[in-house]
Amino acid sequence: MKKFLLLITLVLGRVLSVSALTYEEAFDSIKAIPDMKGVDGTEISGHNDFASIGVTDGQLLVWQGERGGQTEVYGNTIYKIIGELPASEIIQCRMSDSAIFAIFAKPISNGSNRIIIFSDSAYAGFTGALIGYISDDALNSLRTAILVPRQVGGTALYLNVMNF
Repeated sequence: MKKFLLLITLVLGRVLSVSALTYEEAFDSIKAIPDMKGVDGTEISGHNDFASIGVTDGQLLVWQGERGGQTEVYGNTIYKIIGELPASEIIQCRMSDSAIFAIFAKPISNGSNRIIIFSDSAYAGFTGALIGYISDDALNSLRTAILVPRQVGGTALYLNVMNF
């Protein structure tokens, strides 16, 4: 009986891991949210927040100005997508009743990782997703970053610049 239960557990685990979303599928799911607007497919380069944390060759999708009942639809969609990605790849995550901020990453080659970041804030009226690449060193900085809720909604990301 124990062997049978172990076999079922292994098969179920394999099925669940195969059915997980890829980062590209997750990003495409954000694009498919009704009335999603904003910056679609913008290259991450130059002097901006994402380039400063080490994200390269990325695409950014944002939508600002949610009103009323739309906020719940966007937040629930982001929350559902996050639940379909492998939990073992979560780098940072902060969720409350009105905000979601999650960073996922996985290695793709020696020293390089695929990264996806999700953000949604009911109070700020903001939903966004970023997909790109990040080095091991930059990713390690994100692992130790501090996530702080903003008073106006959303989440601020503070990198630890001083180590004691």
